[in-house]
Amino acid sequence: MKSFYYLAAVLAAGLLAQTMPSQAKGKKVSGNFYHKGWTDLNRNGRMEVYEDQSASVDERVKDLLSRMTLEEKIAELNLVPYYASQDSAVRSKIRQGKIGALLKANGAELNRSLQKEAVESHRLGIPLIFHEDVIHGYRTILPVPLGESCCWDRESVRKGAALAAKEATAAGIQLTYAPMVDVSNDPRWGRIMETSGEDPVLSAALAAARVKGFQGEDLKDKETLMGCVKHFAGYAALRGGRDYQNTDFSLRDLQEQYLPPFQAAVNAGVGTLMCSYTSYDGEPVTMNRFMNHDVLRGQLKFEGLLISDWTTLSHAVAEGAAADGKEAACRGMNSGLEMDMASSQYSRHLLDLAKENAVSADDITEAARKALVVKFRLGLFDDPYAYFDAEREKRTLLSQENLDLACELTVPTMVLLKNRDEALPIEKPATIAVVGPFASDKTNLLGRWSMKGQTEEAVSVEEGLKEVMPEADFKVVGCKLGELNDAYVSSAVAAVRESDIAIVCLGESAQNSGEAVTMGKIELPQDQINLLKAVRKCGKKVVTVLFNGRPLVLEEVLEASDAVLEAWHPGTMGGKAVALLLSGKENPSGKLTQTFPRHSGQIPVAYNERRTFTKIEPGDLPEGPQFPFGFGLSYTQFEYSNLSVSRETLGIGDSLNVSVDIRNTGKRKGREVVQLYIRDNVATVVPREKMLRDFSSVTLMPGEQKTVNFTLPPEAFKIYNNKMQYVVEPGEFVIMVGPDSQRLSSRKVLVRADGE
Repeated sequence: MKSFYYLAAVLAAGLLAQTMPSQAKGKKVSGNFYHKGWTDLNRNGRMEVYEDQSASVDERVKDLLSRMTLEEKIAELNLVPYYASQDSAVRSKIRQGKIGALLKANGAELNRSLQKEAVESHRLGIPLIFHEDVIHGYRTILPVPLGESCCWDRESVRKGAALAAKEATAAGIQLTYAPMVDVSNDPRWGRIMETSGEDPVLSAALAAARVKGFQGEDLKDKETLMGCVKHFAGYAALRGGRDYQNTDFSLRDLQEQYLPPFQAAVNAGVGTLMCSYTSYDGEPVTMNRFMNHDVLRGQLKFEGLLISDWTTLSHAVAEGAAADGKEAACRGMNSGLEMDMASSQYSRHLLDLAKENAVSADDITEAARKALVVKFRLGLFDDPYAYFDAEREKRTLLSQENLDLACELTVPTMVLLKNRDEALPIEKPATIAVVGPFASDKTNLLGRWSMKGQTEEAVSVEEGLKEVMPEADFKVVGCKLGELNDAYVSSAVAAVRESDIAIVCLGESAQNSGEAVTMGKIELPQDQINLLKAVRKCGKKVVTVLFNGRPLVLEEVLEASDAVLEAWHPGTMGGKAVALLLSGKENPSGKLTQTFPRHSGQIPVAYNERRTFTKIEPGDLPEGPQFPFGFGLSYTQFEYSNLSVSRETLGIGDSLNVSVDIRNTGKRKGREVVQLYIRDNVATVVPREKMLRDFSSVTLMPGEQKTVNFTLPPEAFKIYNNKMQYVVEPGEFVIMVGPDSQRLSSRKVLVRADGE
């Protein structure tokens, strides 16, 4: 009898194998099984459509939704934070099928265990998705985004995002809350460090690059990470730079300044989008149907998942924009907001609201559809454990390959602001004093939003200099921020007097930047200025290196320094990147993406303000900013010549080719960022002074010349006219090309109306 049962089992298994789709053969049914549906397959010998990898995502999602209850659909919209102290409570909710996504759960082993809870307990085997704030790196930290943007290089930014994705996915993350594409002209705002500066065109280009870097070519590749572009929209229009304050800006500002980077991210295929903490036209964006439906879905054609920011539905209640969480949930869903981050208002109230017909069950189903599409696109239904490989995590995080790439990407983000009498680079062996609170500091180099970056893993300026310039004699006298007392200054000055040159490392705490931070003063602390002035009195050459997350007022710094290098909060390899630049082994090529004011009284300040019949500057300040948008020096010099346009008259639908010759007239190899602006001389609304329309870079050997070519499409000449129509208005335009927004060569072109 034993042999009979054995033979029957073998025959049954063979018959079952023949009826299984090829994708199902070889799948494990126990242990690390892929999902509970495989047990059903073993029981009844068939695979459901949503389990079939050969079916399209739309077919699989449609089939799965048809099997889900309304409660299960609502659970997919519940995004819950994970804290180790609440581990058992979170796991209980997972087993009850009440959570669709987790944030702040990190690590391959932890997330694998959480995923196992979900897949094995859910009757349909629906996996979790893990979110995180991977803003400028995961373990290997890159410069803060404002600093990174100063490379003006799409490919470098793409590589940085891909590096972050590679590490984050190895640690069990599938979705990041980046890129942040808010456009700001107020350096008092702490979150300016997360932006790509003050210009919508540059921000749009880098937004698309980051999306492509995170998401790669195929989201089922386990080294790719779904992006979530944020904060939709106008978050940066804060009064006085005060974070979380509700905003008040025009439809014109929305269209011209704040939406272009979102459109670029959508066009690049970003999978998800996060709404702003703030409001538009008085109503919180988290429940604003004009923004979430008319603009986002109608105008931008976004088809992905819309997520709230942290507890924004609860914020609406605190602000008095909703009576209670139930009203907030109702208005949020009816506006088009699909996933609730951390407030639990959807999980508490949507079912009752649907029963009361206050919200549509169809809308809930549509929201769940978008949440499930994300999971299917990431391959989580095919292998929910693909991202949870502890050996890969150990091998990937902070690998030498990643560190080398981070250093390479960090160098071009730093901006040389001053270099009197070629104080830099330092090429000959010398005795060098390295002083200031950032001389040996690692704590602040990583900047805010540094995820799993470890302070002890950062390369300090001291370490970088000693590695890159082993022949030099360094006298390092460091200190902590806030500890620049008289005794310290005396010791620093003593070291400078015994040296040939002084490198003074100054800056602001990383905690002065980021979310929930606003600074009224954007100067360096007085104790740092006092140190710099004391060093200056020694009569030695003074090189100041700045570490900060925002533009600073630098008048006193510039007066006391022969050279100034803006290093930002540069990340893990920041100290080595600084050393490569100071030593001349690398040539600075970064350009500012944010105007530096002379005084906080000039704020807000930007290069592309609207024109006026007479410009009134503060009577107690020199005219103009300290450094304009696009500014940055090099150790070599570049000459611009032969600016030409393909035609001087063009029709409304015509493109325009622009070219300019760039020659390296110095003695060093260098990279130049070439910037193209246009000026609309007359319009039906007050035009802006100028508008960036494109940029490129060229690397030249000494004496070498190359031609840089641009093509301006018809859209480059469009504006929103006085009827808020996006059109080309016939008339005269000025085409301007140069190294920054002030030093520009120009040519005029005439755009004629059709038939003229």
